[in-house]
Amino acid sequence: MYASSAKAVWDDLHERFDKVAGSRSYNLHKEIATLSQGIAYVSAYFSKLKDLWEEFEALVPAPECDCPKSREFVVHLQKLKLFQFLMGLNDSCSQARSQILLMSPMSTVNQAYAMVISDESQKSVAANAGLLGANPTSGTSLFDMAMYTKTGGNY
Repeated sequence: MYASSAKAVWDDLHERFDKVAGSRSYNLHKEIATLSQGIAYVSAYFSKLKDLWEEFEALVPAPECDCPKSREFVVHLQKLKLFQFLMGLNDSCSQARSQILLMSPMSTVNQAYAMVISDESQKSVAANAGLLGANPTSGTSLFDMAMYTKTGGNY
């Protein structure tokens, strides 16, 4: 109320309320560092991680200038995101994780996500194929089978 200028008021407000952004960015960083897939699907884990990254970037934006050092730093941040994503994956994704880490040049987070999702999908198909067994027409099958023709006859 008795400030000598608008800048003094803004500086005072910034000093008082910027602490919230500092604690929130700390908590976001901690959440990102400790987030893991657990029993969730890779897509759910990645969505949660992406939401946390976006909120963190809103509080702590990456440099916007187009100088070489800034570009290098942004590439470094992208690599850190890739490592964070890979570290949080379950051990069932270890083969995909190893393949991604061996790639040169290093893949982006989105490319790595696509590879892991593809791997998860293939494992799911293989697991579901095992329900029918190697030979679903064998006498030991638990499922009855019927074949129909276009004319409606049963076999």
